[in-house]
Amino acid sequence: MPLTLEQQADADDWETFRRTERMADHWWWRPGWRPDRHYLTWYLIFHNQALTDHVAGFQRELADLDYLDPVPVDGLHMTVQGVAFADEMPPDQVAALGKAADEQCAGIEPFTLTAGPIAAYPGGTFLRAAPWAPVAELRTRLRAAISTVLGPDRVPDEPARFKPHISVTYCNATPPAAEVIGRLTKLRQRPSIRLPVASVDLLELRRDRHAYRWDIRHHIDFTA
Repeated sequence: MPLTLEQQADADDWETFRRTERMADHWWWRPGWRPDRHYLTWYLIFHNQALTDHVAGFQRELADLDYLDPVPVDGLHMTVQGVAFADEMPPDQVAALGKAADEQCAGIEPFTLTAGPIAAYPGGTFLRAAPWAPVAELRTRLRAAISTVLGPDRVPDEPARFKPHISVTYCNATPPAAEVIGRLTKLRQRPSIRLPVASVDLLELRRDRHAYRWDIRHHIDFTA
């Protein structure tokens, strides 16, 4: 049986990571970011005990690697679509974006993803999510809402490579990648779990030491 799009991407990316020589520091300051600056972005936020337990199991297996920062239990998320730095959008524009997103997302039904297998890139480890289609459809609608409020030229390609995933750890240094490759080769055999998705949130995101924290600016339930 041929691989699905998601399975092929996972296989290809895993082969790429297996050839990686060194990890990378996820926490470098990207253009425009600084400690006192926040970013508006759309996330799926997960408060799901099965996912919490699943992620915790992987984090325990990697806990002795002090260059991997575990994602906090209350920080499990999937990035869907970035918007803009918070200081670039006055409150009325944020409110307008929420209203536009409500209109665009009307009719979206709750959906279910699979989370797994665990995978990695130089900046950390994560759970693959599949299928991509419902998240891609949500992203398309949120991009349309941003375009309505800010104009089509201000819709960011963020994340630049859209491959839905849930981060497990972030790397804080640049050690050789061999240990992570070895650990994950075994951990990738663990079965995936099913994960219900019933809402999306507009967040004001900030970096707090080696973790992402946020305040919710708008919430949308999928109720069709």
